[in-house]
Amino acid sequence: MATKQNTKSAAQDLQSLFNVQGYQDTAKTWAQTAERMTALTTDAATRSTDIASETAREAFSNLREVAQVRDEPADYGKAYSDFAQKQMDLFMRTAQAFATVIQNTATEATELATKAGEDMGQKAATNVQGAAEKATSAANKAA
Repeated sequence: MATKQNTKSAAQDLQSLFNVQGYQDTAKTWAQTAERMTALTTDAATRSTDIASETAREAFSNLREVAQVRDEPADYGKAYSDFAQKQMDLFMRTAQAFATVIQNTATEATELATKAGEDMGQKAATNVQGAAEKATSAANKAA
């Protein structure tokens, strides 16, 4: 009868090897990481959209300026030269602004992924350690 009770107790202990709370914590960490990653990419997309919008406004302003009627034919050459210079400057500033957004986003994403990996690893190790302790306890009771 004692062997039957020990076997039943061991079976119940084996069923409890899997820490449901541990898996829920891991899932919650994963969801929080996904939420932060979504916020990060949404912020980067918003900043990129703002950059593109400001660039378009400035480019249209430059175009409006170059299209103005001039009194002297020589003034058109100067206007086109100024327009080309303004557009090149605009392109360089825009490229730099996009590069900054990309660099900052990449840095933040790397930090986020590293932190998430550490958290997930720690939680997985805790779950495995708890399962191992329960398995050892169940085996000792069965013996």
